[in-house]
Amino acid sequence: MEKLVRVDRLTEEELLIDETIYSQANGFLGTRGTFIEGYGKDFEHNQTYLNAFYDKYDYFYEENLSGFPQEGQKFVNLIDGQKMEFLVNGKTLNLNNCSVLSLNREYDLEKGLTTRIIHYKTLEDFEFVLTEEKLVSVYYKELIAIRVTLESINYEGKVTVKSFLGISEKQYSEEEDPRLRNGQSKYLEITDISKKLQSITSKTKRSNLYLSTVMMHSDDFTIEENENSLVGQNEYLISPKKKLSINKYLIYTSTLYHDNYLEDSKELVNKLSNVTFDELINKQIKYYKDFWKKSQIKITNTPYIESLLNYNIFQLNSSGGESEIHNISAKGLSGEGYEGHYFWDTEIYMIPFFILTNPKKAKNLLMYRYHTMGEAKKEAENLGYSNGIKFPWRTINGEETSPYYPAGSAQFHINSDIAYAIIKYFEATNDLDFIIDYGFEMLVESARFLKEAVNYNGDHYHLNSVTGPDEYTTVVDDNYYTNELLKYHFSNVATLYSKYQKEFSKVFTKLNVTKEEIDIIKDIALNIHLPFDKELNIYTQDAAFLKKKKLDLSVIPEDKYPLLLNFHPLFLYKHQVLKQADTMLSMMLLDFEDESILEDSFNYYEPITTHDSSLSKCIYSILAFKLKNYELACDFFKRVLETDYLNTQKNTKHGLHVANLGGSYLGFVYGIVGLRIKEDHLKINPVITEDIKGYEFSVMYHGETINIKVDDQLTLTSSGSVSLKVYGKDILLNGIYHTALKT
Repeated sequence: MEKLVRVDRLTEEELLIDETIYSQANGFLGTRGTFIEGYGKDFEHNQTYLNAFYDKYDYFYEENLSGFPQEGQKFVNLIDGQKMEFLVNGKTLNLNNCSVLSLNREYDLEKGLTTRIIHYKTLEDFEFVLTEEKLVSVYYKELIAIRVTLESINYEGKVTVKSFLGISEKQYSEEEDPRLRNGQSKYLEITDISKKLQSITSKTKRSNLYLSTVMMHSDDFTIEENENSLVGQNEYLISPKKKLSINKYLIYTSTLYHDNYLEDSKELVNKLSNVTFDELINKQIKYYKDFWKKSQIKITNTPYIESLLNYNIFQLNSSGGESEIHNISAKGLSGEGYEGHYFWDTEIYMIPFFILTNPKKAKNLLMYRYHTMGEAKKEAENLGYSNGIKFPWRTINGEETSPYYPAGSAQFHINSDIAYAIIKYFEATNDLDFIIDYGFEMLVESARFLKEAVNYNGDHYHLNSVTGPDEYTTVVDDNYYTNELLKYHFSNVATLYSKYQKEFSKVFTKLNVTKEEIDIIKDIALNIHLPFDKELNIYTQDAAFLKKKKLDLSVIPEDKYPLLLNFHPLFLYKHQVLKQADTMLSMMLLDFEDESILEDSFNYYEPITTHDSSLSKCIYSILAFKLKNYELACDFFKRVLETDYLNTQKNTKHGLHVANLGGSYLGFVYGIVGLRIKEDHLKINPVITEDIKGYEFSVMYHGETINIKVDDQLTLTSSGSVSLKVYGKDILLNGIYHTALKT
């Protein structure tokens, strides 16, 4: 597998983007790709995060109306221990004090290792090559390990090395972007510093989470305490024949994941004191060998597409799913955008990858939702409902923290989004124990909220004053996406009730589920209103959408995108203009079959979609593949792959677009391969394109591994017996199956 390589990118913008691109995580712990020696510039800001480790802050409203969240949540930038200084004749080697003759960065996806090699030249014309290797351990989940090597080209003498552990003082701020939290106060306060243990203990001010951070070095450093930080110092003699090499390990334990976090920290120090950096790399290699066996997508003779696709898969896998305590935030663990909040992104865009490659992680992500049902019940009550639960639009701890309800709390579709993921997980895994013990309860309780929310007018059920996925159209009646997903959600509740009467007897009793209630749920599913325009032959985004004036996107300058940063919301709300796929997303998720309506809907909505959200292009790509518009489909797919790598959304420096990472997997598997998860079979309709003429990968379905290979024909191989529908033909795969490709 090719390494991801970038060279000589040294502007402020390039450095901040590459901090994101070279960010590393293991689902629990994550850190950005900053320079260990720093930049010596104002924009320097080391960032390390622990999934779900957060604090709270007060919201301020000019008109603080009933039910508004009073507190925000933000994951906390942890105690920083990566900073080191290398002083030659009293001057630190960094971008501010030196010229750079070359910079090479590599991401080795088979090791989970980043390597940065920078060639400095000082004002005195001394030259040094500094190599920084870094990993966030997949074996020791609390560990960040760094190996730094300093090589002299033409200097002989003393180098002073300083190593730091302390609070990262600076907070990134960008005034014009509401997706970032500005004017932040410090969220961590130090409770103890130990020179002997080389540790700092800290706590969040309001959520009361405790954190222990320890630094370890391969050499003995003299440690001093300096203004709530620890500073280690050592001196070395260096020459062109004698390199300097230091290992620095950072250990993070917390009350979030450890019952005895201080004792566990000491235990890890003892274990790691005898573990070399190369041994850590070997453990990484073992983990990623197994990971890529299940997850790698090989594409024939198209290394650029293959490299970006697998990079995106790698980063998605690194972002979470390791524990039932946490979910996956919109930026993963790679940056401060969206404050570390979890959204519907996980269930709709990320979980499908895990369902098909690592069902255990998919289950963990769903279990996070189960464990936060208590908070979801309170939110339903907060919104004025007496039954069921309302999952939060954005959260870390399970409480709703969306201060702008039109594009937040009003998105009732979150309940059915989570229901959709539960159903797809069950269809793919046959995990009946999960559905009995957890899944059905979430399906019923989230349906009860929506059941109370709809109203009946004697003809159809309607869902009023809600917002669909498109946040440029808010608080509307009968959003098609919301109603269609509700229909799917409710239909499956009724089906599961009928199919598993015996197995569900205990959960029926626990939830007081009655046949009468299920009959109402079934009736709502059959009669929910789905607005349709016969003249245009399209399902309308909502009841009033077509009454609005179309916004002419061709006259809007490129620098005015995204529109949300340049136009008042009320201007956007009064026009037919979309931030992202809405009606079309529903048609993709539910595998809409009427090609006439699908094509007319695609041709209507795509020209008025700005794709200001990174969640959008992958959906249009998948549907374009289904409509056999391969040129447009491939164009969208390529742009999805390049979103972060080429910074096409202009905000990669704030963190990876993790839903888009999932969207790139969906774009390939759902789009090019035409795969869909069904209750009793896996549907596959592979195609080849001008750029992608062959590929191979594996998925899991009903506990079996299926290898899909496309070259001059389609070859399917299974580890056991599995039902498939290939190009519309039902087959029972048990071994190897060959068939010709269809386009």
